[in-house]
Amino acid sequence: MRRTDPEGHGPVRFGPSIPEDGLPVLPELSAVLAAAASRPGAEPVGGGSALLEAACGHGDRRGLPAAPDRVAVAPGAPALLVALTAAIGGDVLVPRPCAAWWAPYARLLGRPAFHVPTPAESGGVPDPYALLETVRRVRAEGGNPRLLVLSVADDPTATVAPPELLHETLEAAVGQGLHLISDETWRDTLHAPHDTVLLSPAEMLPERVTAVTDLAGSLLPPGWPAAVARFPAGEEGNALHARVLDVLTALDARIAAPVAAAAEYALSEPEP
Repeated sequence: MRRTDPEGHGPVRFGPSIPEDGLPVLPELSAVLAAAASRPGAEPVGGGSALLEAACGHGDRRGLPAAPDRVAVAPGAPALLVALTAAIGGDVLVPRPCAAWWAPYARLLGRPAFHVPTPAESGGVPDPYALLETVRRVRAEGGNPRLLVLSVADDPTATVAPPELLHETLEAAVGQGLHLISDETWRDTLHAPHDTVLLSPAEMLPERVTAVTDLAGSLLPPGWPAAVARFPAGEEGNALHARVLDVLTALDARIAAPVAAAAEYALSEPEP
């Protein structure tokens, strides 16, 4: 749905709130949050050392190793996507269909978001030939595509892209000079392991992919926002990490201390 602000602020998109996950808050998680409730401050921008170490351990167990200086934590994946889009610059490419919250942040920053069709059997990862054609068309019209957002465990199609499709799409994206953001939020949800193998783009191209994982809904209750970004190794990843921290600093996008304590506990994946 769309509406126009009566004060002339332009079109504003809105829709239903993200549904609750229907799960109770674990007593152990509540206890950790309650124990930190007297801490009035917030984490440093990008996350404190203990939280970053927990985030690194979480990635290591999934084949996504990263040192703390290549990781940033923010109050939710939307804040990270805004910061990454602002830091990378250029036009944004997203699959069609894609998660409803991806494209609005490009528009918020005044960037076009171009939708690229996905194969019929899986969403989240664009068809490589459609990607090449879209990049060609955008550049012919004077655009500057710089960023591709994708997800191998997809919201909204609830499918997992096969590795061969992912490999072809990544080759096409890298050949066109695109940086990739991989939304890894739903990689731990149940899928059919005999039908396909879930691989992260960051496993295939660690030097060109930033992996983002939102903890809300998977490890934390939806109302406790926290998310992790793992940046590529090398000079390009270091520069991107620094620019993203600049944007998060400007937004004062810090995690409240009690939520950070709960996130650190959840990222360590204790038995509960």
